[in-house]
Amino acid sequence: MPRWFALMFTAVVSAVAVLLAPPAASADGTPIGRIGETLRVEDNGIIADVTVHDVLASEVPPGWGWNGSPRWRAQGSPWRAPVTVTTIQAPTPYAMALAFTFNGVTPYADAYVPKHTDAPNRLEDALRNAPPGATVNGDVYWDVYRALVTNVVLIDTKTGKHLAQWNLWQPGAPLP
Repeated sequence: MPRWFALMFTAVVSAVAVLLAPPAASADGTPIGRIGETLRVEDNGIIADVTVHDVLASEVPPGWGWNGSPRWRAQGSPWRAPVTVTTIQAPTPYAMALAFTFNGVTPYADAYVPKHTDAPNRLEDALRNAPPGATVNGDVYWDVYRALVTNVVLIDTKTGKHLAQWNLWQPGAPLP
């Protein structure tokens, strides 16, 4: 009887573990390309063609506040990514300004979130008026203070959903 009970207990625990296990991470349906490629992004009624052109070191843009960390002065600097967005469909002209954020990701899984600036060419301003049919250009700025950015990831700001990704380097190539 104890063997039968142990076998039954093990089977039930294994079944519960399988049923409650989180789903495997997946990028199904998420467009992934190289820098300079135009990717089609579809999310919550928004359809847009998005191109991240490059990731470049930048002069300090207007409104760039020092965050108080000594790392910034010693190691970090502003970096920017020029982006072009062509709106195919959007519920409102400002929908993408609320829904999209571009993170700069390092090969060590650090993610730099965009930094708000007063630069006249910032993407967040351009996306505030991007009705269907419009093409807007702007720059996304990051405070890069650890490793350099190797991937630019477009994230839905409300859900955290991975919408698109641009890779700067080819897999198998040495990291910068």
